Parts: sequence; structure tokens; C-alpha cells
Amino acid sequence: MRRLADELGTSTAAIYHHFPTKAALFTVILGALADELQRPELPDAPRDRLIAIVCYLVDTLDQLPWVADILVTGQSFGRSAMWMLNEFVDAATDLGATDRKAGYMYFTVWRFVVGELMSRRAARTHHGTEPAQPYWSDLITTDQLTDFPTVARLLPQWSDIRAEFHTETAVADVIDGLVASITRNR
Repeated sequence: MRRLADELGTSTAAIYHHFPTKAALFTVILGALADELQRPELPDAPRDRLIAIVCYLVDTLDQLPWVADILVTGQSFGRSAMWMLNEFVDAATDLGATDRKAGYMYFTVWRFVVGELMSRRAARTHHGTEPAQPYWSDLITTDQLTDFPTVARLLPQWSDIRAEFHTETAVADVIDGLVASITRNR
């Protein structure tokens, strides 16, 4: 807030007068940014619409590296971004979810989104260092895993498994599990 005040040529007290918390300031900023975003064309099929909304959310928010720290608190929202929640709930109810279940589904994927944003940011930081810092799987040896034979068996494949991760596929897997739970919980 101090840096912002310096850049604006005002006092931090003046900023805090209008925005009592950083979250309040970032909510306004996120709202302004959301107002500028173009809504994507969404597929007609409800399942595909859910996947498209979540992938759009991840890709859009990933362009704002500072946003994950704010979003994880759950204190900010943007009215102009509410269309995503609305579309998500409509698609989920089209698939048979109650409003409550659709809200739970959104909350579940929201946690995935925040985790994906944090993971992407960490990967950029991790790979941006010289020399590149190794992952845990590059540091541990099978000797250290004698009590964990399944992990020891998996370890030689771990970097390939990590490289095969694709957000859209993971989102589809999460959505498919949530959609399957609609009919299981009836």
C-alpha cells in the first residue's frame, strides 16, 4: 500500500480511507479487469460448458500472477465475473444437480483453480532460477523410501507423470467425478 501511495503521490491513509484492506482494493481492481474481459463462446453441452468455464477461469487468472494470494482468502469477488458462477450453476443444474450441489461443485473446482494457479506460479518461480532447482522427486532416493514401496516403484516415472499433466484433462476428470456424484447422491 505504501508503494502504491508513493506511485500515486498520495498518503497510505488516503488509500486506506477508500480501501480499508488490500482485499478491498484488489476486489475493485479485479472487478475492473473482469469488466474488460470478453466472455468466451461456451459449448452447448452442459459438461463441456463446465470444463470450458473452469479452463477459462484458470487461464484468465493465470495472467495475473498476484491474484492467487488474494483469491485464496475468499474475501474478494467481482460482480462482473459473476457470470461464470451463474453459467456454472446453470450447466450443473442442467445435468441434474440441485442448486446446493451445483454450489458445492463450484466450490470444489474453485479450490482446484486456486491450487492450479499457485502451482503454476511456483513452477514459473522454480524454473526461473539459475540453476533450476530440483523437485523433491529429483532429490529423494529409493533407499529413503524403503518403508514406502509403492512410492519407490513410482519414483522413476514421476517426472514423466508430472510432464503429462494437462490442466484441461485434469479439469475434465474433476468435472466427470462431480457429475457422477450427482446421480450417486440422489
